[in-house]
Amino acid sequence: MTGMGFLRFSRANDLNVINFVDSDPAFTNKTLNSIPVYHPDRLKKQQQENTNLLIVVAVSIKEEEIIQSLTKMNFSKNDYMLYSDYCDSFYTIDVVGTCNLECPTCAHGITGAKPPRGMMAFEDFTRVIEKIKSEVEVLTHVSLYSWGEPLLHPKLPDIIKHLHKNGIAAAISSNLSIKSDDQLKRVIQASPEFFKVSLSGFYPETYNETHTGGDINLVKSNLYRLKYYIEKYESNTFVDVNYHLYTNNNQKNLQKMQELCDELGFSLSATYSLIMPLERCLDHCNGIIDPQTEELQKILLVDIDEGIEVTKDFRSSTCPFKENQTNINWDLSVPVCCTTFYKADTIVAKDYLKSDLSDIKREKDKASICAECMHYGLPAYNMGFNQSGWKKVAATKVSKDIKN
Repeated sequence: MTGMGFLRFSRANDLNVINFVDSDPAFTNKTLNSIPVYHPDRLKKQQQENTNLLIVVAVSIKEEEIIQSLTKMNFSKNDYMLYSDYCDSFYTIDVVGTCNLECPTCAHGITGAKPPRGMMAFEDFTRVIEKIKSEVEVLTHVSLYSWGEPLLHPKLPDIIKHLHKNGIAAAISSNLSIKSDDQLKRVIQASPEFFKVSLSGFYPETYNETHTGGDINLVKSNLYRLKYYIEKYESNTFVDVNYHLYTNNNQKNLQKMQELCDELGFSLSATYSLIMPLERCLDHCNGIIDPQTEELQKILLVDIDEGIEVTKDFRSSTCPFKENQTNINWDLSVPVCCTTFYKADTIVAKDYLKSDLSDIKREKDKASICAECMHYGLPAYNMGFNQSGWKKVAATKVSKDIKN
């Protein structure tokens, strides 16, 4: 998404972006907004073919990892620039404070939880964007989701258009289990740059276990609708199906969903499921037993302790979630980071519109939950560092997926 934001900025400022580079096989050889995506292996050849080639490292949380990769490929500091040197503030605006599903590994699926629910008024959203632009030198993209389901917002198409009017790229994420053909059509007409679809299975009996309250057949029909509207309205929206891996969906279900994505020309990003929010992980690490969390651990391909173990050598003294991201809830409150969920001691500002960015950063530094999170190495765990390590752990688990 950071790269897509940079692309919109580049086109507005007559910069010639020739392609994206991404090592993720879900994106390699795809096209993003008419720009091809290549594997890093092609970089040297491209450097030879383009004498004025400059690599822009445009990411929000894995910058150091990419720099190390470029160094191993014998690129010097003169060969690349860091997007963060010009833009080091990334914004997420959770325009909807509720969800139509109650997925057990999500904050909305916590038994007995009653978080505040609502939607950000369009007028408040425009004021938030105006304030952000006054605080930072460059703002190229905004993610319109965190814990909520943005498609529930009747003004979502207008919100996307407002971002584009201000030269800002838009990202949304949806479970797509929404009975509103008109909303899908209007959203695609607004042409958000990035549309992530979160799901966890192809067959109903599998999907229903981990996307509680959803309808996978409705999701699949909506995927076809997305494809239809993207072609009809010539939208540049890139659709990425974010497939949450569990022990019950990592074989036949995954294969069938991959086939569907290939048919539609969408990418499929398979990610190991985590139990969220952060508070649940911290309770587990501190020995506070929650029956729901412990039961969920049994269906994870990599449980909390295993994930912390495989990422222990990738820990840092800083946390990108806290340092360079500002999350704004639908009610204008600001949490310390995107992994926490509506607890009084994790809110660093009650009203973003009435808070200076410097004050927000100062309050983040005071948040007691951060020291505890860093102690257990949860930032590296939540970022999923060392994917080869995750894969090795997952390979030891017995799959409960459909066999034929």
